[in-house]
Amino acid sequence: MAWVLDLDGVIWLGGKPIEGSVEAVKRLDSEGEQLLFVTNFSALRKAEMEAKLNDFGLDATDRVITSAMAAASLIEPGERVLVCGGPGVTEAVQARGAEAIDPSHHFDRNSSIDAVVVGFHKNFDFDRLAVCARALHQNARLITTNTDPTYPTADGLLPGNGSITAAVATAGKVDAVVAGKPHQPVAKMIMRHLGKSDPAVNDIVVGDLPSTDGLLANELNFRFGLVLSGVTDANTALKLNPQPNMVSANLASLVNQVLG
Repeated sequence: MAWVLDLDGVIWLGGKPIEGSVEAVKRLDSEGEQLLFVTNFSALRKAEMEAKLNDFGLDATDRVITSAMAAASLIEPGERVLVCGGPGVTEAVQARGAEAIDPSHHFDRNSSIDAVVVGFHKNFDFDRLAVCARALHQNARLITTNTDPTYPTADGLLPGNGSITAAVATAGKVDAVVAGKPHQPVAKMIMRHLGKSDPAVNDIVVGDLPSTDGLLANELNFRFGLVLSGVTDANTALKLNPQPNMVSANLASLVNQVLG
């Protein structure tokens, strides 16, 4: 059975592990379950995401897919790309063999830009917005890692990459191609990484947000396991679309529910 696990709201919240999540992942490993961590958070490099999980005692080596990696899959080697995002996006674009350009740095503004890639970052400002919009007005295509409007922290919801994407798309007068959950680019990466051409009956996506994790499960034709340790509460869960196949308080209780 394959388990596709979200991170924020499933494994950790505000950088601290959610009760029982580490033990639940270790149980999945001990029972030989196939496991992949998939996150829409794009700011960190792949090794940094793996290190966060390793710090909790979890083996994450080559088991993390980020929305930055999904976005980079839509870039062609040799293209010139404005990266309106964090180091994770820059790394992924460069790994694809493209040139990653920081819109805050000096470069020839009259030279052609093939694409603008937007990812979560905290130093977004008017100047970055203006440079990206100019490139889009000159026919660069717009790719975003995800359109999550917020992301959960221990202190509540903060603006997510969807908020940044909305500003860039509006200023550039274009629609963004979305690479991360629940869209096809990341779904293709997941299936390729799992070595699957078709889903198995019991494969499952575990997440706290139906609009990303639930719809990803639909895209993959996996089951959807909703946990209430992130942004969705029990009252809201009754009105969700898509409806989850199962609902649990957290990952630990969901693993117990599935494996017994």
